[in-house]
Amino acid sequence: MLIIFIRAILLYSFSILAVRLMGKRQIGQLQPYELVAAILIADLVAEPMSGAETPLLYGIVPVCALVLMHSLFGLLGMKSPAFRRLLNGSARVLIREGSIQYAELKQVCMPVSDLMEVVRAAGILNIADVETAVLETNGVLSVFPRGDQRPVTLGDMGLSAPEEGLPHVLISDGVYRQDELRRAGVTQAELDAFLGAEGPVLLCVLDSRGTLFWQRSGEGEIAHRAAFREVKP
Repeated sequence: MLIIFIRAILLYSFSILAVRLMGKRQIGQLQPYELVAAILIADLVAEPMSGAETPLLYGIVPVCALVLMHSLFGLLGMKSPAFRRLLNGSARVLIREGSIQYAELKQVCMPVSDLMEVVRAAGILNIADVETAVLETNGVLSVFPRGDQRPVTLGDMGLSAPEEGLPHVLISDGVYRQDELRRAGVTQAELDAFLGAEGPVLLCVLDSRGTLFWQRSGEGEIAHRAAFREVKP
């Protein structure tokens, strides 16, 4: 039993490494060849994981081959648009200028009821309010409402807003993130002086406008916001 336990740990760790080498796509964003590789990896490591009589290499070697082929297909797809279309297919416009493209629906074997379900999942109750719907190569349906149904933007109102960059997570789960502190140009001593010593901090985030958001650890703690750059320690 101990041997099976150790084999399971080794193959599980190796499978994580293999999936990491294949990229960070979410399951719903996988291309067909990526989904097949993920399924095969799970199947290949199952037998050597549970059967002590099966050599570990019987699971490791095929997984290495899959990772190699995945990398090769990804590289060829980047170099050759024709190979990428052959591998992934092409996006399909299922609704064009408000009209359902029935021929395209038949090509992807999608009934109208499923199309309406996906439209509702996109936050649009009435399919009549859809201007364009595109079935992407990874199976996700991108839905775009008619112009008179989309939310009003600042550009529509002739207003402008300052650009907002990625916020800096300075403290996460009570741990100071030194790389983010350096990127933000903030020292740990400066941050500690601003936050005070009332208790450990669960999360602390500095946005591009200089506003600091933080919350301390513990039950009942509330979140705080303050202009950090204008306060001198």
